[in-house]
Amino acid sequence: MKPLLGLMLAGLAMAQMQLRLPAPRSLSNRGTQINPEALTLAKLIESVNRNYPPLRAALLEKPLAEADLLNQQGRFDLSLKARSDNQRLGFYENERFEIALEQPTTMWGATVYSGYSVSEGRYPDYSGGLITNGGGQYKAGVRVPLGRDREIDGRRADLSKARAGLRLADLSIDQQRLAILQTATRRYWDWVAAGRRLIIANALLEVASGRDTILKESVRIGALPAFEQIDNQRVVLQRRNNVVEARRAVENATIELSLFLRDDTGKPTLAPTEAMPSGFPDPGDLPEARIQADLDAALVQRPDLQRFTFLKQQTGIDRKLAENQKLPGIDLFTEYNRELGDGGVKRGPNDVRFGLLFDLPLQRRQAQSRLQAADARLQQLERREQFQREQITAEVRDAASAVRAALERSSLATEELAVTRQVEDAERLRFELGDSTLFFLNQREQSTAEAAVREANTLADYFRAIAVYELAIANSRTITR
Repeated sequence: MKPLLGLMLAGLAMAQMQLRLPAPRSLSNRGTQINPEALTLAKLIESVNRNYPPLRAALLEKPLAEADLLNQQGRFDLSLKARSDNQRLGFYENERFEIALEQPTTMWGATVYSGYSVSEGRYPDYSGGLITNGGGQYKAGVRVPLGRDREIDGRRADLSKARAGLRLADLSIDQQRLAILQTATRRYWDWVAAGRRLIIANALLEVASGRDTILKESVRIGALPAFEQIDNQRVVLQRRNNVVEARRAVENATIELSLFLRDDTGKPTLAPTEAMPSGFPDPGDLPEARIQADLDAALVQRPDLQRFTFLKQQTGIDRKLAENQKLPGIDLFTEYNRELGDGGVKRGPNDVRFGLLFDLPLQRRQAQSRLQAADARLQQLERREQFQREQITAEVRDAASAVRAALERSSLATEELAVTRQVEDAERLRFELGDSTLFFLNQREQSTAEAAVREANTLADYFRAIAVYELAIANSRTITR
């Protein structure tokens, strides 16, 4: 009887050895083989750049700015004007038609014009300028400001501001793109971490479920007390609950990720299970030299800092326009007239007129108020820009600190997993030798799984921290269109 019991116990021990947890590498979240069908971060970012609705909405800021620029350019359009006058039922009966072209230019604020007019009938002496010969009258001229509006005027100021607004629209798009891609990246690593936790939970359940079959048989033949099998059933139920919880976390992460992962029609796509990466890439260090170089680059390429250059440019235009309004208006005009055909008009047939127009508001309070407002806005922008520089420096330093801390924590979690695995293996050996119980072995297995989960979480924290760091430095890879 004793030899038979010894054989049964030996068989049970061999079965327990075959039901060990997967080798440490299968629960490790590093150095795993890359799944060629996996959804990579690069694929996700490509999907975001192509089909993410908020980003597509942000891109419309560019055509809006282009429309504003076109509107300001339209203020320099060639203008066609025409007029027809008829006077009847009185002593003076006449009719007159005139047509003219007017072209404002950006050169010195000059305006070029030409026109043609023809009239018939009787006019009073004081309206003699309206009378033309039978062939009509042709005229052409130019008006050029010599004081106010020579260097800049309202139309040219608005045109220059619209051009700066076009660049501001580009920077706004880049800033929104950075924020969107950072969020997408964080959702991606949340999804990967959730998948790893589900794999760990399933592996733990598989061990307990497989062991349950052996324990039932051992209890049936009397090799083990029923308590061992009942306790293992408790463990199975507990681990099933953990699997359900982990599966729900994966489903939630997949749904969150689907807002960024879209098909060619722009509809959200749920990433299939087989697209789950088999692990995390190996994290890299962040040396101080790289941090300093990235900080220097961030102070040049951050969109929220670059925008101050163009905001100050627009305000500078307002200031220049205000200074312009303090100048006297002195306009030089030159006009050529030619009388065509026969008639009683004694002018011409060729006349050249030229002269000056002068205008000066004596108090000029409106111009002074605009100048004061522009100076105040420039000072505001200067101070906000300086603070933005300081804030960017703090953001980059803090993001780098978070990356380094996450890297250290992930390294410690990996070491913890290795040590916990050694303890589990030692406990399993003691159990096989009869020096331990199934309860303690389950506890060691649970500790190993929890260590693997912590490693997955810390690796996810690291790559999320990297995403924040890349946003802080405005990594050029993340804003590539």
